[in-house]
Amino acid sequence: MSARPGWIQVFLDTPADTYEEAVAFWSAVTGWTPSERRGEDGQFLTLLPPAGAAYVKLQAVDGPAGVHLDLDSTDRPATVARARDLGATAAWSYHDVEVERSPGGLVFCHTLLDGEPTLVRDGTTVLDQVCLDVPAVHWESEVAFWSDLTGRDPQVGSLPHFVRLVEDGRVRILLQRLDEPDGPVRAHPDLATADREADTARHVGLGAEVVSVNAFWTVLTAPGGQVYCLTDRDPATGRATGV
Repeated sequence: MSARPGWIQVFLDTPADTYEEAVAFWSAVTGWTPSERRGEDGQFLTLLPPAGAAYVKLQAVDGPAGVHLDLDSTDRPATVARARDLGATAAWSYHDVEVERSPGGLVFCHTLLDGEPTLVRDGTTVLDQVCLDVPAVHWESEVAFWSDLTGRDPQVGSLPHFVRLVEDGRVRILLQRLDEPDGPVRAHPDLATADREADTARHVGLGAEVVSVNAFWTVLTAPGGQVYCLTDRDPATGRATGV
């Protein structure tokens, strides 16, 4: 048994009144098939890739769009206890799932690891990374927390306000230090693309709106309000360009 998550799933929390629109958008941009709905009110579904394990899910919520993580492990009680030792706090429980917050307030769930999942890359644009947006006051504690909990060594890029936590065959974690002095940590998904301009045009055609265009990434808003980035990274490897 291990007190370390062996798999990370990205939950796109979507306002209930725009859920259908968001499901259609994310299915179209990823090329992945929505699963059957599940949950008491049909509020959950998984996007199923053609190869490899699934790791992107959508949840209808009574609130604004956001992201939370599911951390899958073989020994949930041990992982819960380790997260607490590292600074996490209890949030609530959903059936048998313990929900916690990181030291800076990001919500994550403890779920069971099923088999030996792996993230398969076919060289096309892929949602393969979650970026944690960290106000300055939480920076050191969040980097330490997620590095210690996942067992991944921090990698500082050419831009010092970015730290990567990378493990082959798994969703990547990128931490970004914000200029904001305080506030809760939140998260957004990143897609690796070899042609950011073309993907931006395609996503806009599917209903996204461009927020800003930067040197190595473009920020967009998806139908339903989900903020996300198209990033200049090799989709076949996930390796970054310039950051």
